[in-house]
Amino acid sequence: MTDRRVVRTKQALREAFRKLAQQYRFREITVQQLTAEANINRKTFYLHFESIDDLADSFTAEIADQLLDLILQEPAEHDPLNNSGVWFARLDDFFEKAPKFYTFILTSDDYSFLSRRVKRRVAAGLTTSFQQDYQLSAVDAQMGVNFLIDSTLTLFRLYITGQLDLSLPAFKQRLVTLNMRGLQGFLGDFRG
Repeated sequence: MTDRRVVRTKQALREAFRKLAQQYRFREITVQQLTAEANINRKTFYLHFESIDDLADSFTAEIADQLLDLILQEPAEHDPLNNSGVWFARLDDFFEKAPKFYTFILTSDDYSFLSRRVKRRVAAGLTTSFQQDYQLSAVDAQMGVNFLIDSTLTLFRLYITGQLDLSLPAFKQRLVTLNMRGLQGFLGDFRG
């Protein structure tokens, strides 16, 4: 059973980080600022997190887990080759419904290191599935998944931040085409 005080303290620290992250660059945030914003003392911070980086990483785990749940949800439509728009639809839904802070983390230049952590966690979570679904070696599955995750999230980042002057349907068409042609070529050459 989880102690409610622990839960409240972690929530207060996470909320403080959300607020400060949108005001300051990551390296400008201090434990003193976080604890003052959360209204707790410094020692309490270190009871729950080793560092500010550890606190920030709790968000990457949360975001990556939610993305994996969306991508791998049943029915087994997570096959981007045979259902090419499924990842797009699920990621678009994620960005529409996710807390604005998740979008901030995934699109902010200063917090891009957290976005890369999310990408790595999602790719690691999908590699085994890809290996089995497409009869790939572990290395080829890892490469294929990283290609799809990196290109998809990077292009969503460009779209969300207004760097791509496209309608949503035009963006979807281009993203799906790029991913499918790349994946189909790769699988054609390396499938077991």
